[in-house]
Amino acid sequence: MTLANKITLFRIAMIPVFSALIFSYTQEKEWLRYAALAVYTAAAISDGVDGWVARNYNQRTRLGARLDPLADKLIINLGLVFAAANPQFTPDVPLWFPVLVLARDVVIVLGAYVINEYYGGVTVRPLWSGKLTTTFQLATLIGILIPVPFALYIMWVTVGLTVFSGVHYVLIGYQQAGQRKAV
Repeated sequence: MTLANKITLFRIAMIPVFSALIFSYTQEKEWLRYAALAVYTAAAISDGVDGWVARNYNQRTRLGARLDPLADKLIINLGLVFAAANPQFTPDVPLWFPVLVLARDVVIVLGAYVINEYYGGVTVRPLWSGKLTTTFQLATLIGILIPVPFALYIMWVTVGLTVFSGVHYVLIGYQQAGQRKAV
């Protein structure tokens, strides 16, 4: 097991801690909000470190290529789910918001699977719209945890980007499928 993969596994191990802190937060226990932010910050730093180690020390692995994006998605999605499940947060995170974020990810993964199964190897590359969406999903979570007065506005921009990038990925997938014959 490479150092880069160990760092990624450490990040995955932080996800239940992060989720528990968000779920346990109350306005009387304000420190839990900041503890969650500290864990989230540590996870974000470890994400950069594991990528740097993998690139600079030739530690790229298939396992790392699968675990790294999984860790990223889990911490964002579970953070949003637990924030929505906890009515103590201001601004209030509507229950439909994490559902939208999760639905987009499920559509992208299922679409890639279908293309791969019926049309052969699929080329999945991160799109600019996906990277921008992830950036705003992260910003939404940070805005909720800090909290910033404009967190609700960030959330609404994130809603628009989530829908846009989901459609963008579907169109790219449809285009790839159209260029191939069914296997």
